Amino acid sequence: MAKIPFHIISGFLGSGKTTLLKRIVDKYSDKTKIGIIQNEFAPANIDGKVLRGTGKDFSLLEIKNGSVFCSCMSVNFARSLEKFISSCQPDVVIIESSGFSDTTSVAEIVSFGNLADKIYLASNWCIVDAVNYAKNGLQKERVTHQLRMADIIVINKTDLLENGTGDLKKEIKNTNPFAEIKEAAYCNIGFEIGAPAVDKFYPSEVKALGRPEIYSMVIRSRKRTNKESLLRFLHEWSPKAFRIKGLVNLDNGKTVAVQCTSGSVEIEEIKNISQDSELIALTNEFTLRKWNMAFKELGTKNICG
Repeated sequence: MAKIPFHIISGFLGSGKTTLLKRIVDKYSDKTKIGIIQNEFAPANIDGKVLRGTGKDFSLLEIKNGSVFCSCMSVNFARSLEKFISSCQPDVVIIESSGFSDTTSVAEIVSFGNLADKIYLASNWCIVDAVNYAKNGLQKERVTHQLRMADIIVINKTDLLENGTGDLKKEIKNTNPFAEIKEAAYCNIGFEIGAPAVDKFYPSEVKALGRPEIYSMVIRSRKRTNKESLLRFLHEWSPKAFRIKGLVNLDNGKTVAVQCTSGSVEIEEIKNISQDSELIALTNEFTLRKWNMAFKELGTKNICG
C-alpha cells in the first residue's frame, strides 16, 4: 500500500492558512479524496465552519484546546490521525496547525507507531502575514520555530505592502536560509499535493522505481559540537538519507542550520535562536538508534541547565 502524503500548513493567527486550505479544496476535491485536520487552541473551531461552507467534498478532523505538536498531545493526536486515515481512506492529508503551534515535533508524530507505514511528510508550509509579522510581539518565538521548520514559506498579503518585501525576506532568510520563499495576495498560489512535493525528499533517479518506504526520525541534544565533527557526521549520513535538516549548536557559541539532500551537505550560521540541537532525517537506510549513537560519539561537550 502506497504511503499517503502528509502536508503541514502553519502560520500565525490571521496569516491566511484557512484561505489557502479553501483554495486547495476548491482545486482538488472533485478528483482527490482530501483529509483535513484543523487544530485550534480554543474550544471552538470557526475555521471548520468556513471550510464546510464551501460545499466541497472532504473529510475533516477537528482537534481543539491545544497544539497537536505539543508533547502532551502528540501521542493522542497520532492515534486520532491513524483512526482518521483508516476510517476516511484519504489520498492526501493536510493539517492546518494552530497559530500558536510549534511544529518542531512533527517528525516524531509522523514516525509514531503504525503511522510510519501509512504516511510520509510531503511538505511543511508556513504562511507569513506580511503586514503584521513585526507585530507578533511575545509570540515571535513560536513564529520563528514555524519558519525554521518550513520547506516553503509564503509571504502573504503582499498587496497591502507599500515598500515591498525586501527587508522581510532578509529576516526570513536569516531564520531559515534553505526554504523556498513565495509571495502571494489572498494566498493565491500554486499548491501541488502530488509529485512536485515529493521531489524535495527523493533523488530524481528514484522516481521510476516507485515510492520507497520512508521513516522520519529526530535527534535532540543539549550537547555542542565543533564544526569539523559535524561536517564529518553529515557527510557520512547524508548519502543514506533522502533528507536531513535542523539546527545544531556549536561549541563556539554559534548555531547553524543544516540542510542535506542526497549526499549534498549545507550548513549556514543562523542567529537569534536559543534551543537544543535538533536534527530530522527522512530515510529508509538506517535506524534512529544507530544515527543517535553516531551523533553522541561526536566531539561534544554537555551543556547543563
